[in-house]
Amino acid sequence: MPELGKGLAGKVADELGQAIASGHHAPGDVLRTDDLAERFGVSRTVIREAVQALQAKRLLRSTQRVGLTVRPVQEWHLYDPDVIRWRLAGPERVTVLDELTELRGAVEPAAAAAAARHADRTMRTKLLESSARMRAAAAVGDRTSFLEADVDFHRLVLAMCGNPLFAQLAPVTEELLRGRAALKLLPTAPDPADADRHDAVAVAVASGDPGRAEVGMRAVVAESLEDIHMRLGA
Repeated sequence: MPELGKGLAGKVADELGQAIASGHHAPGDVLRTDDLAERFGVSRTVIREAVQALQAKRLLRSTQRVGLTVRPVQEWHLYDPDVIRWRLAGPERVTVLDELTELRGAVEPAAAAAAARHADRTMRTKLLESSARMRAAAAVGDRTSFLEADVDFHRLVLAMCGNPLFAQLAPVTEELLRGRAALKLLPTAPDPADADRHDAVAVAVASGDPGRAEVGMRAVVAESLEDIHMRLGA
């Protein structure tokens, strides 16, 4: 999926993408290049580059007669990390969190079971190392290290399951985990019980037990959803 550039066009695309995802520009709204150039204080060339980035993510459609039109949400590249980030920052964040966690619940337990069947020794060892880093970070209350190890853990499970379609969902899981942190929907200190749940998955995968790996990952995802709603309710 195309990533935003780091220059001025990338900044404009990021701001405009957030405005669309927040509903400031609703599906069907028509945007004019000249108006956007004036609004952002940039050249038409910069606007064209920014628009191309958003067209690649399917947020905008360009037609000769109408110009730029905001697409319906269902047509967006919803797995794109930038789109996920923009939607998580918008008013529909609760719905987006539920959708992403439901997706994880459908995919990651099956991926963990497949990893237990197919992964080689090197990958199994790396997964155990990731869960060990989570335990170590939880023991000293290091939220940053815990998050990085958590992201690494889920990326490994999706990569080692042997299904390339599952593996390509790793950026989705990463953006959800980082989005929870950005929205302050994580514990103030890493939860050792969460590290234990991940460790149970790693041990099951390493020992080649698909059933236990699937059940363990289902518990990880279910706890994540429960914790999100508890914090939103609070």
